[in-house]
Amino acid sequence: MKRKLLSLTFLAAGSLIAAVPEGGVPAIQENAIASLRAETRTDHGTLTRVKVAGQPFSEALRCEIRAQPDHPWAVQFQFRTTRRIEKGEALWMRFFARTLEARTESGEGQIHAIFEKAGPPHDKSLSCGVTLGRTWQEIFLPFKALDSYAAGQASAGFHLGVMAQRVEIADVALYAFGTGYDLARLPRTRIAYAGQALDAPWRAAAAARIERYRKGDLTVRVTDGAGRPVPGAKVAVAMQRHAFGWGSAVTVKGILRQDADGEAYRAVIEKHFSRVVFENDLKWGSWDNPAHHARILRALDWLRERRIDVRGHCLVWPSWKNTPRDLQALKDDPDKLRARINAHIAHEVSTLKGRLIDWDVINEPYTNHDLMKVLGDEEMIAWFKLARQHDPQVNLYLNDYAILSGGGMDRAHQDHFERTLRFLKQGGAPINGLGMQAHFGGTPTPPERMLAILDRFAALGLAISITEHDIDTQDEQLQADFTRDFLTVAFSHPAVAALLTWGFWEKSHWRPNGAYYRSDWSLKPAGQAWLDLVTRAWWTDETVTAGADGTARTRGFFGDYVITVTQGDKTASRPVTLAGSGSTLTVTL
Repeated sequence: MKRKLLSLTFLAAGSLIAAVPEGGVPAIQENAIASLRAETRTDHGTLTRVKVAGQPFSEALRCEIRAQPDHPWAVQFQFRTTRRIEKGEALWMRFFARTLEARTESGEGQIHAIFEKAGPPHDKSLSCGVTLGRTWQEIFLPFKALDSYAAGQASAGFHLGVMAQRVEIADVALYAFGTGYDLARLPRTRIAYAGQALDAPWRAAAAARIERYRKGDLTVRVTDGAGRPVPGAKVAVAMQRHAFGWGSAVTVKGILRQDADGEAYRAVIEKHFSRVVFENDLKWGSWDNPAHHARILRALDWLRERRIDVRGHCLVWPSWKNTPRDLQALKDDPDKLRARINAHIAHEVSTLKGRLIDWDVINEPYTNHDLMKVLGDEEMIAWFKLARQHDPQVNLYLNDYAILSGGGMDRAHQDHFERTLRFLKQGGAPINGLGMQAHFGGTPTPPERMLAILDRFAALGLAISITEHDIDTQDEQLQADFTRDFLTVAFSHPAVAALLTWGFWEKSHWRPNGAYYRSDWSLKPAGQAWLDLVTRAWWTDETVTAGADGTARTRGFFGDYVITVTQGDKTASRPVTLAGSGSTLTVTL
């Protein structure tokens, strides 16, 4: 299916010469562009300081990207902070920018505005895609610091390698306002993305796919004790559970805690999710501690009692930093290293046999591959086969990030993911599915681009699960809109089997901005968007009347139902699962 890929982000132009809001203190050097070299050349482009006339600034940095690199950060420039930044401090980034030339249908260029820790793991308080028109725009981006940083330990700047283009950036400034400052007081340039409009053409096609792939015909025949039809009977069709795996990451601690927050945590899981994944509890480091097993099994029992499916995450995260410390000591002894890994897989998979619906056998091999460097890529196939040996029924997955996120522009990561999946399949690995993490920052990927990526990977013939979704932005309306659209994209694509958000409560979320519930359990707009779709728009709960032949017909979303038939003082209820080509049920009064 060929789809037109639209531009990433649109920005409303701001007015020129905006005053700095009261209380702002410079957090990077003033006149920062002047501190850069007159010219910097890289393998992919050239950055040159140029004079500018007729603007409230006299100099700009011209950024010429000759060929698109594999990663947007391959061409960048940043400025170190000049003062201490406190965790939660309000920050305001301001700059001017324009496009001179870009190889896009719209002619617009694209950059990513960044504020991050100045060193690994480069945690980002701001990561925002910005589309630039041909005229100078003044752009405002308020945000809060994720952590505290000493002077010089964080930086603000831009990733430029989004495409082949020529853009200019000027008058870059960053101001700090303290920890008690309300971000809503700071000017903000409205961020948008292609396809966000409610009348965007992709929506009608998505709705048609949902009707085709996520719903089926339900026929209920109502008879009396003699087998005769009962016309006019009222047939209540009450959905109980989606067939699609709507879910979230959870923690053993959250499920087992015995206080008011624990009660609220469990209530959300039980009411709104049919599938969960433990955020960290089944990772190797946690599982290696036998003291954790009893609590893990208690949490699994609670979930099983409520018929909530559980994904296993993850068996092998194949780098030294993400495996137990003793593994790196075995790097010069491949046999012992292999035995250590295999013993772990065998023990955890066999212990949890029958309790999980999926296992992420390998996590993030694009950036985590120390084990393969020692044992060879073929060892990945062996890990899948060993997991299958110890649980013949569980679905086995390869999981990775940056496939859908980052504007959908990380071609190197996408290509590696496809090569690895094909390598596993061709090598006989018993792989059932692929996991796309879908962690988004301030760069919403246009729906059409995500659909094209899903098409690409669906061609491999494997189920697709969205395994770790969140939107880490402080713009709650943008977050709500993109939640609505991301869920619609995923649910409308026939290859996608599940979508799990990576947590739902602000106090138990790796990126608190990405939560659906605030710390006081009030629902954010993005959480409301989730509920509006999953529990209302895509939920079947209706009453129909049996015709003259005693038959009632309707269409419903695939899943489990309770059918209740009433005629006069007689009532009967039956469960039914609506799946595949449809379901037919006979209810006798």
